[in-house]
Amino acid sequence: MTSLAFDLLQEDGRACAVRVAVPPGPMPADGWPVAYVLDLKQFESMRADPSGLPGLLVGLGPAVPEDRRWDYVPVRWEPPGLRSGAARWLRVLDRVRARIAGDWRLDPRRQVLCGHSLGALFALYVLTHRPRAFDGYVLSSPSVWWGDRYAARLLRRRRAWLCARGLPALGMRLSVGEHEQGLAPEEHGAGLTDDERSRRLAMRRARAMVDGMQELAGVLASCPGLRLDSAVLPGHTHRTAPLDALMPGWRWLLAGGVQTSGRS
Repeated sequence: MTSLAFDLLQEDGRACAVRVAVPPGPMPADGWPVAYVLDLKQFESMRADPSGLPGLLVGLGPAVPEDRRWDYVPVRWEPPGLRSGAARWLRVLDRVRARIAGDWRLDPRRQVLCGHSLGALFALYVLTHRPRAFDGYVLSSPSVWWGDRYAARLLRRRRAWLCARGLPALGMRLSVGEHEQGLAPEEHGAGLTDDERSRRLAMRRARAMVDGMQELAGVLASCPGLRLDSAVLPGHTHRTAPLDALMPGWRWLLAGGVQTSGRS
């Protein structure tokens, strides 16, 4: 497997770190399918998948990972000296895609955006503003709690526009871990104090990740033509959910969740 790493300078002087993994073997006749994953940690996990890569894998994110808190959120929020927000990060993503398209021949009908947690929240922003920028989306445990449940409000506000366009070329895999709204079995053991156990449970119930994912799925299911697959992943926490979400979601899209009609 060939790997490549480079940094892309952003508008405010910070770096966007980019990592590329190219599967072994010949390139398909139509060019490489490509998945962009908005998290370098998840990129490494996907790259190490024992079943191998089904296409070109591109990981990207702020060089300082904590900046995801500002760059991936769907409204503008500027700490001192930081020009942030999803609209600006979408321009960064466009530049990364232009660089990748200049270096590799890509299948124009099999391009996927993957995100976990805040990365999935950003991917939802892309879907609701430029849905056909990609042919498919994999959203793992989107941060539905952020901004007083902004994701649900955003999707409800944009639903009519999305439905009016029709989304016949798009597939989406949406998932969340079973234990993201409660405690995992191991958290009931002796390793945690009662106070810590109560604190975790209260936070997860307040965030309501499972209910929030299912609410998003209900709204998306009303969009004509969108091929939606949503799931609560058994046995998984927020930390482990990407293992059964991102790579399986990409493979599902390539196997038929994405159909080969053109973007507009």
